[in-house]
Amino acid sequence: MSRLIVLSNRVKMPDNGPTAGGLAVALDDVLVGSSVIWMGWNGEVIDTDNDFVTNQFNHSKLKTTASADTKKPPTEITYMTTALTTEQYRHYYCGFANSVLWLLLHERPDLISQAVGDYAGYQAINRLFAEQLKKMIEPDDVIWVHDYHFLSVAYHCRQLGLNNRIGFFLHIPFAPLPFWQALNQSAELIEHLAHYDVLGTQTLHDKANCLAVFQHYLKDKFLDKSLSTSCHSLDSSKSALYKKQSFAHSQSSAGVQLRLNLKLRAAHYLLIKAYPIGVNVDRIQQQVSHLSYAKHSQPDVIKSAAQQIIAVDRIDYSKGLLERFLAYRDFLQHYPEYQNQLKLLQIACPSRLDLPVYQRLYDEVRQVVTKINQQFLSSGCADKCTHGCQTDAFEFNSVETDVAETSTLPNPWQAITYSEKVLCHERLMRAFWHSDVGWVNSLKDGMNLVAKEYIAAQNPDNPGVLLLSCYAGAAEQMHAALIINPHQPNSMIKGVKTALTMPLAERKSRHQTLLQGLQQDNLSVWQQNFLDDLYDGKRRHAKSSHSAAIHMLDPQE
Repeated sequence: MSRLIVLSNRVKMPDNGPTAGGLAVALDDVLVGSSVIWMGWNGEVIDTDNDFVTNQFNHSKLKTTASADTKKPPTEITYMTTALTTEQYRHYYCGFANSVLWLLLHERPDLISQAVGDYAGYQAINRLFAEQLKKMIEPDDVIWVHDYHFLSVAYHCRQLGLNNRIGFFLHIPFAPLPFWQALNQSAELIEHLAHYDVLGTQTLHDKANCLAVFQHYLKDKFLDKSLSTSCHSLDSSKSALYKKQSFAHSQSSAGVQLRLNLKLRAAHYLLIKAYPIGVNVDRIQQQVSHLSYAKHSQPDVIKSAAQQIIAVDRIDYSKGLLERFLAYRDFLQHYPEYQNQLKLLQIACPSRLDLPVYQRLYDEVRQVVTKINQQFLSSGCADKCTHGCQTDAFEFNSVETDVAETSTLPNPWQAITYSEKVLCHERLMRAFWHSDVGWVNSLKDGMNLVAKEYIAAQNPDNPGVLLLSCYAGAAEQMHAALIINPHQPNSMIKGVKTALTMPLAERKSRHQTLLQGLQQDNLSVWQQNFLDDLYDGKRRHAKSSHSAAIHMLDPQE
């Protein structure tokens, strides 16, 4: 019986608390079936000076019964995890994965820092997991690898003799060719990446970048030379299709199949396709179904200035936190009637503080929040409240209580309510439900599931408005959101004003359009579309082995 083996850097173990990582949360929600193995790092770092230490993989199983509430079938998941040594953590995780690849793929080469041994450490971990797969693989098993930590796993699997189908999904952006050309190891990494059978990206834009990079580095390995013109005509036509819709659906994205000479036993087929990830809409709506609109029996056609904006981000250079704070400050200065009324609720999860570049950003974020809060703190409040600008205190009352209750709390108004506490998923969805505006300000994002979760959690009778950066992958689908440019302060200021004053009818219309799109392209559809291509590959390859290098997949396949 075929098993699905999933490999991701982090594994969300049962009952180990909330996590800030969207990938682990998403996988935890879709791994269903009679036999699933989830492999990865358990988050632990072993302090050892022994260069010959062997990574021990621990096994644990979880069986669940069918659930009518979550619509999940019976599932048995085997968790197979290992700790990293300090050396592995330094070179693989902190080093090449996050000080090089993450920054390259998010188009920040100015921040890249590569130490001696980082690339070798990255390859060693990719080889380690390939060897573990070799030990436990069965002929009919299918492997699904996730994200930039494991660009080379398929290559090492092929070197070890594995012929199983192996798919790869990149959750973050695929950078354009000039960024890859700045990295010495790019040629080898792209050749390694070509050893997968299915390569999934979040967006059509990322897919186009991927094809251009493959064309550059693998041009001598194509068994058909028609890639260039075919790829360009495909993506221009698809982009035009997307622009005509309020919510563009993943079914409109055809795949591109390459036939390559990778010096394996036979010609290698690689499918490159966009699979926009979704969210579990039903689960989110269940989490907020008990809430009622307590502030007004009938929603206001136009809301007052006493509203709240919510933003949820890891503290990362890709998220546009500083740009958001400065634009919000300028908004309050330009529209003083919102001072002492409007709230910005920022949940900011510290990330990768072992890296100096992230520690600097973390410090700057806290400093800017404090400075803005001090700027708008009235003298009366300052006399009564000396803690109003603290950024380490958890004062996020609106997550815990109803909006109507928070309005009576004695805490003085401050421009930004800032928290670093990671909330469980249900509490976060409640916070979205209570917020009038959701603000996603990404400078570069593969998708950004916060945008989709915010819409799914809204009260359909009085929905909030989504402010969405044009640089988030979600903007390729969610055209009914208010699209803003985080590099242009005026765009953000105008977007905030439009969101706060949007009439109820327009809010409901935009929300309905976005919600329908989320329901059609939900998390299960994302998983099913990818796995259909991964499992169905053998039949497709048998039928197309005589064809040209590019096979246009029917959207209904």
